[in-house]
Amino acid sequence: MLKVLSGKPGPRSRSLRQDDYRAKTNVLATISENQAEDVFLRSFSTLFPTWQDKTGRGIVPKRSALRFQDFVGWHARMVLADLPEDGNLRFRIAGDRVMDMFGHRIRPGDSFSSLPSVTFDDYAEYFKAIRAGDVYGRYSGMIPFEGRNLGNFEVLDLPAADEEGNVAFLFSFFLYR
Repeated sequence: MLKVLSGKPGPRSRSLRQDDYRAKTNVLATISENQAEDVFLRSFSTLFPTWQDKTGRGIVPKRSALRFQDFVGWHARMVLADLPEDGNLRFRIAGDRVMDMFGHRIRPGDSFSSLPSVTFDDYAEYFKAIRAGDVYGRYSGMIPFEGRNLGNFEVLDLPAADEEGNVAFLFSFFLYR
């Protein structure tokens, strides 16, 4: 089952087009269904099975089960963030290529809502839905910042749980198209 979240435009800079702010595709996919049929996951074929293998008895793996070494080849294109209830990510780790992609605006310790020119409310609903559990996120679109005309990119957002089993972390993996 796929749940599609429509991207509503928020306030915007005069120099940005409305499309720069919205995900072209912003989809939540139920974890327990459709992974084998999800064409989007083919681009992330080395990641998703690793993440699934770490789930143990639950649907979402614990953060402590996921090791940095599990993501060899993706480190530069990866972000690890805390995922609080309000959906305002707090970045822990940001790979070099992701930092370059966002003009070094993503830094460990910063929050998602503090990024310039971001329509946070649109993204907060997406992140809150991932935190609610049983879904992973798929995003494709453009960089929503002035001067970041790098073309399209895709992101696979995979949740991870704390030791109590509550979704509290987000691993995001970026591909550039």
